[in-house]
Amino acid sequence: MTDKPSEKVELTVVLEPQNSTSKYILVALILVLSGLLFAIIASGGAESLLSSNDDSTIGNCGDGIDNDNGGKADGEDPDCYSNDGYDASRTEANRDNDL
Repeated sequence: MTDKPSEKVELTVVLEPQNSTSKYILVALILVLSGLLFAIIASGGAESLLSSNDDSTIGNCGDGIDNDNGGKADGEDPDCYSNDGYDASRTEANRDNDL
């Protein structure tokens, strides 16, 4: 065997950031999502957003509008009648009976 001096190779890796645009996008996305989460929590949580049985969608029988989108408005809507007849204080809650 021959005696050769051992050769050593030294490799240095230097990482330099290309640009900081992705950091700004990430910060903006976090701020937007935080704002959205805050708005959802402030409005009563996700359940209140997903609930379709609130008073604003049910409607009132005295407003002349077909609030339940069943095809009949107030005086013609069966939801607006009780045993005593037409009642303007009732709500149009059942669109299936407007046939």
